[in-house]
Order: sequence, then structure tokens, then C-alpha cells
Amino acid sequence: MARFCYRAAPMETISVPSPRRRRLATMILTAVCLFWGATFLLMKLGTQSIFAVFGSDWKVAGGAFFLLVRFALAAAMMPLFLPQSVRRCNKAAWKHGFWLSTVFAGGFLLQIFGLTQDDVPAGQSAFLTSLYVVSTPIFSSIILRRWPSKGVMLGVALATVGAAFIKGLPETGLSIGAWATLGCAVVFGGHIVLTDVLTRKSDALALTFTMLVWSTLWMILALSLSPDAGRALDVSSLEAVFASPMFWITELLCAFLATVLALSMLNVWQKELSPSRAAGVYTSEPVFATLLSLGATAFIGGIIPIEAHEHFSWWLVFGAAMILLANLSAEFVGRAAPKTDPTA
Repeated sequence: MARFCYRAAPMETISVPSPRRRRLATMILTAVCLFWGATFLLMKLGTQSIFAVFGSDWKVAGGAFFLLVRFALAAAMMPLFLPQSVRRCNKAAWKHGFWLSTVFAGGFLLQIFGLTQDDVPAGQSAFLTSLYVVSTPIFSSIILRRWPSKGVMLGVALATVGAAFIKGLPETGLSIGAWATLGCAVVFGGHIVLTDVLTRKSDALALTFTMLVWSTLWMILALSLSPDAGRALDVSSLEAVFASPMFWITELLCAFLATVLALSMLNVWQKELSPSRAAGVYTSEPVFATLLSLGATAFIGGIIPIEAHEHFSWWLVFGAAMILLANLSAEFVGRAAPKTDPTA
């Protein structure tokens, strides 16, 4: 889910991309969204393999443990697949990467805590997380000291309805897992705004590498401060987790596909599209997450136990549709069209 490093950064092209390159860029960014959508199910399965050893009450520490391994693997892979990310590192990249990592790691901790709750399926988590599309312009409006656009205000209303009804008629309000995921969307919105500032001052790939290194350290701190952190020191339990094929499959896929590969594809191809067109592509991520979660429930749910199975319902369709409309409204409604946008 490393998309947050580049999405808000200004994208300029020296020449007008051809229609063929724009179509190719759209296909590649759609594949990136598929990778991101898959991480919700992968993190759900990966943390289950941790809880099977350490116990289901180890949710906070278990989530931090999963993210610790994921970020450490991704940071180790960056020099192998993107060596320029290390060669371009300097003092500024380490400093800016530190500040980016604070919100990046915090958002992921909230996200995985929500995912580890039994009542938050992967697809619902993806739709709630996607509300960063709404929170980002709100943060920008606060910083710029001007009212959000009509599209953002409409998006907030639609998002509120979608989040409230995505699991059916609300009875006692949102669960703690849903609230944590909504908090994650807000934090990721702040991360995008901060990234827009810091990527102007440091190399984007170097900043990504340093952010992953700092995030790994943040996960070590989060794990050490979490309840029952001492269980992580149990050698026999660690051996059991590291012996789990499911643990390594999910960790490696999240680290390589959703972080290293997705970052490189995004960095090369997003500039071929206008920000508005790219934002429209990104709304497919929660759709992929829900479809993959529904497919996993239908085809492998009896083979691999999946907590919080994703079940089709018209409330899911309604809530998801409201959240998608909220994202599209925040991105397109009430925004003045640029005078010269050759890629739109």
C-alpha cells in the first residue's frame, strides 16, 4: 500500500503522451490497484497465522509484528530492485523520510488493527480506507485556509452514509475496528498532503527507502509498547510463526507486489496521466479488494479458515457505492478544469 508516496505529488510531463501510452498507463495503474486490493486479504490471512501461535488476544502486537516484517522485507528489497533509491539518499532524505514515516506507520497500524477485528472483512476495510480521497482535500483546505469544494462537502455526506450502512442498518454505531479504519483513512490523507510538500525537497525513491527504514523502526517500538509484548521474545512461538508457509507467502507478496513493484510501476507511469484521470483509476482498489475477499470466501474459505468472511449483501453494494461516489465527488465535483491539460 505504498501509493501514498506519490499520488499527491505534482506530475508534469515535457511532452504530450500518446493515446497508446495513456492506455498502457491506465492498464498498469489498474494492475497496481489489483496488487493493493489484494493486500487487505493477505494481511487478514497473514495476521491469522500469527494469532494461531500467539493467541487471538494478541491483536495489537500481532499487527505490529506483521508490519514490522513487511516493512523490513520491503526496505531490504528496495536496493535490490531499485538501487538508485539508496544511491540518492542524503541527509535531507533521511530527515524527510522520518517525518513521513510517522504518519505512514501510524496509518498502517490503525488499518491493520481494524483488519484484525473479527467484524471487519477485507473488502469493507478497503472501502473505508479509500476515504482518504475525501480527507486529503480537507487537510489541504485547512492548510490553505479556505473552504473545501462543494464536491468535498458532498463527499463527506455520502461517505458518512456509506460507512454507516455498509454492514446493514446501523444499530449501535460503528465497531471499534471500523472506527480504527476510518482513522486510518484520515491519517493517510494527512500523509498525502505531507508527501506533496516533502517530495519537492527530496528524491522520491530515496524518500521511499528512508521512510520504509524508519517505519520498520516505528514497528519495533509499537511492538515493544503493545500489551503482552513479551510474547514476541518466546523463541518457540517465533519458530512456529516463521515455519508457517502462509505467513511467508503473505509477507513476501505484500512486501514485493504491493510495496516495491507497485511503487516502481506507479513512479514510472502515473506521470503519463492527468491527476484526475489517475484518481479515477485508483477508485478501483476497494472494488478489487471486495471481489478478492468474496472469491476467497467462496473458493478457499473451506480450505483456509478466513476470519470475518466477506458475504454478499445489498447493504454492502449500497455502502460501497456511496463511498465510491464520495471519492469521485471529492475528486471531480466543483473543481475548476485546468486550462491546459493535454492528458485529461
